[in-house]
Amino acid sequence: NDAKWFSDNHDHILVYTKNKNIWRPYLLERTDEQNSRYKNFDNDIRGNWTSSDMTVKTYNKDYDYPIETPSGRIINPTKGRCWKTSKENFQALIDDNRVWFGKEGMNVPRLKSFISEVGGITPLTIWKHVDVGHNQESMQELKKIFKEEIPFNTPKPVRLIKYILKLSTKDNDIILDSFAGSGTIAHAVIEQNRADGGNRKFILIETLDYAKEITAERVKRVQQGYNFKGKDKTTLYEKKITTTQLLKAKSMEKIATEVEKLIEKEKANYTKIEKTFKENVLKVVGIKEIESFKEGLGGGFKYCELGEEIFDETGELNTKLRFDDIAKHIYFVEFKQPRGKGSSEAPYVGSYKNEHLYFYEKQFKVAQLKELVKAHEKYKQIIVYTRRCSISGDELKKYKIVIRYIPYDIKDN
Repeated sequence: NDAKWFSDNHDHILVYTKNKNIWRPYLLERTDEQNSRYKNFDNDIRGNWTSSDMTVKTYNKDYDYPIETPSGRIINPTKGRCWKTSKENFQALIDDNRVWFGKEGMNVPRLKSFISEVGGITPLTIWKHVDVGHNQESMQELKKIFKEEIPFNTPKPVRLIKYILKLSTKDNDIILDSFAGSGTIAHAVIEQNRADGGNRKFILIETLDYAKEITAERVKRVQQGYNFKGKDKTTLYEKKITTTQLLKAKSMEKIATEVEKLIEKEKANYTKIEKTFKENVLKVVGIKEIESFKEGLGGGFKYCELGEEIFDETGELNTKLRFDDIAKHIYFVEFKQPRGKGSSEAPYVGSYKNEHLYFYEKQFKVAQLKELVKAHEKYKQIIVYTRRCSISGDELKKYKIVIRYIPYDIKDN
């Protein structure tokens, strides 16, 4: 009510894809309610079906022709409309028993659509909170996981992200969340995997200081379980009150008596019972304070923190780095794979397929060349990262030594 013009009642979701001309969302599962609209009035061997209008607004004189029903009645499209298919194709639909003229065979023709052929449901542009949740729900989700206060006012609901996952991912996809926040996306991935047996993986990135205490901790608790203390709510009574009932004292007295009897009967089973009347709906909810352990959903993850940047603001090697930090980076730059566990002692960085890697930051000299050649009797080549080299090209070539100049060759790679 404090909105200046209109009260915002919806959010937006932006969808990006590499090529929107070929990308399509996966279809949603059909609900029991949607399936209930399909019947089999004529015992068609193809199963249940529903029917749809066979006329269209876009007029085409070639599609404007009389149709004779099985009962002998002649039917034409209403003025300004025509049939949605040609006369020849209409006959083909008749032959395939795809046209319904009603039980008596005298109604306006309708096109049969079989549930076995329609597949899933195309998602709409409006997602209601009954299907995907809302911010109040997402706050409750966090409160269940964390007893302490958390710095998030509007986290995303898990159900919303699960809905998106259903539309956009397959069982073995990797989901990247570049702004992980409270970790809702990871939570949703874990739940969706549990629901459909998928093996989706997630990568979360968070730069703020709560990454370990909240983002990673939430993922850990969802996977391993956590102590839960909160409220379990059960709707005991729900009734829409009409205006006529509101104006009749006897009707309201009868409803009030029903409610009071119910409350008296159920009060021993709940910590508290609440009555609400909103939008002409009277609702009685039983609230039970519970404290238990929420079983984890399984899975695992690795928490990593980025170290110091390799280069400083001037483009030079960061002086805060230890030799081992630089060695790991150079090894990956050179061999395109991690060096593995353990540390190395300067100037030796590591070896791969008989190639040996060294780091002499200031200068590579003849004395050092002799030491390396002596240390490795047989080798494919020796690679040296250094700032300067006082050895001739012919000498380096003779001993199969390759020089990489820092910081330039590190950057170029």
